[in-house]
Amino acid sequence: MKKKFSFVVIFFIAGIILAATISTSAFREAYRSRKIQKEVEDLKAQAQHVQNENDALRQRIAYFQTPEFQEKIAKEKLNLQKPDENVVIVKPVVEQQEKVAGASVEIVSAQIEAPNYIKWWNFFFKYN
Repeated sequence: MKKKFSFVVIFFIAGIILAATISTSAFREAYRSRKIQKEVEDLKAQAQHVQNENDALRQRIAYFQTPEFQEKIAKEKLNLQKPDENVVIVKPVVEQQEKVAGASVEIVSAQIEAPNYIKWWNFFFKYN
């Protein structure tokens, strides 16, 4: 009977060890599976983001190839005009009138906005 009892105890302990080993492996595989699934979802999100950027770039390229954009750039950057167009250049000018000996004299002075450091330099060192 003692042999039978020791055989049952050994079989029971071996079963517990086997169950612990199998459950540990199952938990490891479940963790690994969750980790891989999260990585796959992250990569899908990144692929969608790249796809959205590509779509935006395709739209910009399509806009850059339109005749309206090319005409706009030619006018702004290259100062070109169409043969039937008239170009008017408007400069910022302040007109002042001074009366000198009863006659009206028109003085045109262009006041171009200067940077602050030039204004301060003129304030301290220019006595006009």
